[in-house]
Amino acid sequence: MKEVYLKVLPMVFVILVIPFLVYLSSTKKEIPVFDENNVQKKVNEILNSNQDKELVTNESYDKFIYLAFHKEKEDTHYVIDAKTGEETTLLNYIKEEKREDFFHKVSELLHLKYPKFIADFLSGEEKISDVELKENELILYYNKDGLNPMVEEELFLHVNYNEVKEDLDFTLSLDSEYENENGYHYDKTKKTVALTFDDGPNGEKTNRILKALEENKAHATFFMVGNRMEYGKDTILNVLNKGCEIGSHSYNHKNMKRMKLKDIISGEEKTHEIYKSITGKDLLYTRPPYGSINNQIKESLNTIFVNWNIDTEDWLHRDKDKIIEAVLKDIDDGDIILMHDSYETTVEAVEELLPILYAKGYQVVSVTELANLKGITLENHSMYYFLKEV
Repeated sequence: MKEVYLKVLPMVFVILVIPFLVYLSSTKKEIPVFDENNVQKKVNEILNSNQDKELVTNESYDKFIYLAFHKEKEDTHYVIDAKTGEETTLLNYIKEEKREDFFHKVSELLHLKYPKFIADFLSGEEKISDVELKENELILYYNKDGLNPMVEEELFLHVNYNEVKEDLDFTLSLDSEYENENGYHYDKTKKTVALTFDDGPNGEKTNRILKALEENKAHATFFMVGNRMEYGKDTILNVLNKGCEIGSHSYNHKNMKRMKLKDIISGEEKTHEIYKSITGKDLLYTRPPYGSINNQIKESLNTIFVNWNIDTEDWLHRDKDKIIEAVLKDIDDGDIILMHDSYETTVEAVEELLPILYAKGYQVVSVTELANLKGITLENHSMYYFLKEV
């Protein structure tokens, strides 16, 4: 029996062990190897080439090493693969099966932060120029070449790890609470103007303007005529649902200076009652038709009066290009702009104008938002033509 065993053993070795060794030899090059020398060499090379900058971050993760430097207003970021020592990008550490989900989420966050014309342009991987790694988030930086209209500001997006935790192939540190960037969180330090529309509600035209406002992270104030409100309930509610606001434009659009005071007061009471029956809210503002008013009327109505300092004369020209020109030629921080949501040319002008204003660094808001941003308390019986910080 022992002799048989000794004869069979070499055959087993040949049949089982040798093919296994051959297999290992053939697959050896396919097994990733942690090349510590190459990794450290690359790190040292980057450190030496950035000696004139401040080293902000030098962190080792399970699959890569991340280096960040700062000098004056410039930040530089490096990612070194922990296995090969090759310089790479953080976008290579998105799980392959999750790439579509990741960029879908990024597009969603871009549209939350930026106007549609910017978010549409930036959506996708090809416009990302750099990625910064933070403790709880990624910051994506974008190349804006080819954007029209071209914006002055740098374009970037903060992506909290909670939003993409299932998509990234590295260890994450998650916040218990966080807030995404939102284009409706207006900035007190930026130039801001109030856009206003008279003579509504005007159904489809008003709703198209609301759509353009929404696509550009903008709000407006709509001064509506009381005897038109009952026939425009859906439009009124849509204005409020889009974050915009409504003021009175009298009950019947007559020149108040030519009316009896009792009729003015009666008309305003009717307008307020109709509006409250539709919305459950009170009207805060009044814009007298033609901007025409006197001190007696101001003292008799318990409301805030709002006129304008930029008149587009859209009712006169009914020309899209002239409307846009009227806004852009003299626009300044704190202006109140007059338009009418009654004309197709005004709608077209708004659709084209809002991206231009954003590109020039302007926020477009309602009267209330403009007053809040400027720290101005609006008072009843007073007339306002613009809202600028004193």
